Amino acid sequence: MKTLFKNCYVLCGHEIKFTSLLVEDEYIRYIGDEPQEYDYLRDMKGALLMPGLVNAHAHGPMTLLRGVGGGLALQDWLNNAIFPREAKMKPDDIRIGENWAIIEMLTAGITCTAEMYDFPWELGESLVKSGMKGNICRVGLSFSDQEEIPPNRFNECVEMVEKFNDPTGKVVADFCLHSEYLSTDSIVEKIAEANKKYKRLVHVHVAETKAETDECKLRHNGLTPIQYFNKMGILDQKVYAAHCVWVNDDDLAIMKEKDVSIVHNPTSNMKLGSGFAPIRKAMANGVNVCLGTDGVASNNSLNIFKEMHLASIIHNGHRLDPLSIKPPQVIDMATINGAKALGRYDTGILEVGKKADIIAVSLDKPHMYPVIDVLSLLCYSVQSSDVVMTMVDGKILYDHGDYTTMDFEKAKFELAQSLKSIL
Repeated sequence: MKTLFKNCYVLCGHEIKFTSLLVEDEYIRYIGDEPQEYDYLRDMKGALLMPGLVNAHAHGPMTLLRGVGGGLALQDWLNNAIFPREAKMKPDDIRIGENWAIIEMLTAGITCTAEMYDFPWELGESLVKSGMKGNICRVGLSFSDQEEIPPNRFNECVEMVEKFNDPTGKVVADFCLHSEYLSTDSIVEKIAEANKKYKRLVHVHVAETKAETDECKLRHNGLTPIQYFNKMGILDQKVYAAHCVWVNDDDLAIMKEKDVSIVHNPTSNMKLGSGFAPIRKAMANGVNVCLGTDGVASNNSLNIFKEMHLASIIHNGHRLDPLSIKPPQVIDMATINGAKALGRYDTGILEVGKKADIIAVSLDKPHMYPVIDVLSLLCYSVQSSDVVMTMVDGKILYDHGDYTTMDFEKAKFELAQSLKSIL
């Protein structure tokens, strides 16, 4: 089927065109002003079409824990507020929490997410049914080299990579290590060795706090988390590393050499008091930087536009330089850079031949008018509620408050039932 979107602004790279865009099946087939044959015509009434947003680091089922543990530092937050409640979660809770996360993300224009959480099979099933794109993983971690704790965790990581299969290719399985501080040398070595065969991406938390980084150096003869993972062979395959707040110049050189992507999580880092990631320096050194929300317990929303806003301003203030990070760079972080980090080279930009992962943003709001500089509007003015349409692979999943693949009322009811046991 051919759908023609007309009377719209189209974000093509960093250029704004007022024109038409044709989608045929899964792909963008035409951008321009010449007449086109179509099966369905949609007048966008001056809205902006732009690439779907990529959430490159999330813990979607934590919608069940939104706001839990507010006011605590990271380790207290994890050990005293989050882990005890997560221990109560069952597979069905994960499905329910992820369904609610999907609804929230589609509403906010996110077309692809990278999820790190327990019970990934249920999580993946939710994503597949929704039509959204996602990278999922079995979280690799270990607490003992003498015996496998948790039991069979390494085999579960490999099984996820081997056996999870979405025929559409929208949802894929990656390897994962939670972090250096929740991993023994043994599981890190085994995952690095296994990935020589499978050559998958690796999702990992890196250098989120100063304490984490200092303790890593004490454990590993002065090595930072990046240097440790490099020594152990994890970085031999492509890695997307969440946070990277406390990486140093030597780390950035390794990340550039090994094509490691930084997933910047400004809201989570600010809320937990973790610090300012060296994003400007990373970009200057050629490191790919993208954006993630983290989980809603440390955020408290799945809103990449909010991350764009913070990424646009906090580094300018921290560096005392209003030109430190500019809107085009931040838009790339939220779109094409995120797609690259997740190994998705057929999306992230509105271009003929690319997948039709497209969102429409209303420009007809008081805070979005006058439309003088659209790139600035996207970073400094837009709200997630300005998203009026979310399309993935040419299929509309969200349209002016309606969901085509998700049952909003059922998802809300199920969430409330899960909360009774977890909280």
